[in-house]
Amino acid sequence: MEGFEKRTGVTLIRLPEGMRRLFGEVHGHATDPLTGKELVMVLWIGAPKPLPYDPDELAYID
Repeated sequence: MEGFEKRTGVTLIRLPEGMRRLFGEVHGHATDPLTGKELVMVLWIGAPKPLPYDPDELAYID
């Protein structure tokens, strides 16, 4: 997947009100089995395992 390479620092573009900014690292990619959409696997700081996100939900950390 273009742009979100492994070990890239990311955060969510939109946060629910009152939620603190999350920082994570791309750990790979996956395909949604129902839609076939490519997803980005992100390991958030303090999380036990990576979670899938649509690339449109993520922004790079400078």
